[in-house]
Amino acid sequence: MSWYTKQELKPFRNAWVESFQDYINENVGKQWDDVALVIIGFIVLIAIVVVLDFLIKRALLFFTRKIVSATKFTWDNHFYDSKVFNSVFHLFPLSIARSLAPYILYPTPTALTQMGKIFDIIFVLVFLQLFFRLANAILSISTDENNYRTIAVRTFGQLMKIITTFFVALIIVSIIFNVKLETIITGLGAATAILLLIFRDTILGFVSGVQISSTRMVKVGDWIGVNKYNVEGVVKEINLVSCKIENFDKTISSLPTYELIATEVRNYEAMTQTRTRRIKRSIVFNVKSFQFCTEEMLEKYSEIDLIKNYINRRRGELAEYNSKHVSNPNLLANGKRLTNIGVFRKYAVSYLQENPNISKRDSLMVRQLEITPHGMPLEIYCFAKTAVWIEFEAVQADVFDHLVTASKEFDLEVVQTLPVK
Repeated sequence: MSWYTKQELKPFRNAWVESFQDYINENVGKQWDDVALVIIGFIVLIAIVVVLDFLIKRALLFFTRKIVSATKFTWDNHFYDSKVFNSVFHLFPLSIARSLAPYILYPTPTALTQMGKIFDIIFVLVFLQLFFRLANAILSISTDENNYRTIAVRTFGQLMKIITTFFVALIIVSIIFNVKLETIITGLGAATAILLLIFRDTILGFVSGVQISSTRMVKVGDWIGVNKYNVEGVVKEINLVSCKIENFDKTISSLPTYELIATEVRNYEAMTQTRTRRIKRSIVFNVKSFQFCTEEMLEKYSEIDLIKNYINRRRGELAEYNSKHVSNPNLLANGKRLTNIGVFRKYAVSYLQENPNISKRDSLMVRQLEITPHGMPLEIYCFAKTAVWIEFEAVQADVFDHLVTASKEFDLEVVQTLPVK
């Protein structure tokens, strides 16, 4: 369909058009005059669009920048940085050029029809660009504070971009082939199954993004670990299709977004917020070094500040018990006795309780684990008062440096595997 009939456009034939047509007829041939005029008209329209776009956008952006800088709002800054106003200003020169097309082009129905299609397609693409930039601006506003809402906005925005691009493609096809949009959409019904397969990850990613946002499982900046993929690091981005994780060796791992809800994900964010991190490590002792404490050993241990009160109290309690219930106190297996491993365990607890770098609000214990062929593990379970990796490792190292070395004072032997020569 053309914009105007030939009769309606007849008054718009300018003298320069007729003169140019006469020149083409004389020098090139009458069969080329329509083509030449259409080509010249296209060139003139393109020049008008480019010049007007430059001038209008430059002028309006100057005033827009002044207004944005003067306001106290932040959303207009995001709109300006995302170039939303640039896309809006593109519409003015396009509208002017479209209204001038009947005056400039040689008024043949074919030329005007094709030019109309071109302008329609350009307008559709400009509106698509405007939508994309508007979505980016809204996302930028929502990510001023890094929170779980960001994931929902990001995934929803990307889904809307995909859907909008899909419909824009259908609109362009309908413009080019002059087919109603409803007809094209109806024809796509048979291809629904194929489309579902194509957009499987997109659909799963969108659903996952909504679930992640609503349940507050993960957000950008969280330290997470995914055992299934042997990945541990900081979440850098969660979008519609993938989740990007920066590992501690500075490599980047990308996982499908839906894997964040389909598999086990360990989130260390709570640890970061409480500024504590768990210490859970064992010292393996040789069971052959375990023994009942003699009086000489107890005298030695009673001089250790952290456990001297404990030793004196327990010596009195055990002496009273054994005097009443033990007939042969010379045999150490009779009655109740302290052991060097038990005293050391109490020493380790006291050391942790007195350590200023260990949290007193969280669980703190020293426990025996099941004996293995290598020995008996004594597990240290407590929480350091820092979640910073480097600081945590320093605290943990100080604890085990001290306990491993102090165990020698209790006549305990730490298991060490010697290399085979």
